[in-house]
Amino acid sequence: IGTKGKMMCNVYGEQPTLLPTSKTKEVKVSQTLARVPEGHYLQFVNACIAGYGKKEVSSPFEYAGPLTESILMGNLALRSYNIKDASGKNFIGRKKLLWDAKNMKITNFDEANEFVKRDYRNGYKLEL
Repeated sequence: IGTKGKMMCNVYGEQPTLLPTSKTKEVKVSQTLARVPEGHYLQFVNACIAGYGKKEVSSPFEYAGPLTESILMGNLALRSYNIKDASGKNFIGRKKLLWDAKNMKITNFDEANEFVKRDYRNGYKLEL
């Protein structure tokens, strides 16, 4: 779509329309996507069993990772929207959040970073 137009659609992506609507005639928008016969979950498991790069998937991490990150950023914005100051009277989280993807943190509102990563209880930790 680029930077000159935006897209809207109904539930489940039905009836996609470009805004301004004059752009709809210029760009062909696919009405259907190729289906995954075995289902997304089984396709993912089969790809894991096959090994990295040995099986094509319909939603690779190169696509799904940035998409998921953008959706999670929306959740960060929603959660930080209701953060109040120490007096409890002023909402300080109602601002545009600046995301540093490389360091996985919000750079202009430290209070919102509490929603980015979890502190595990003593005795539990996540290692790669």
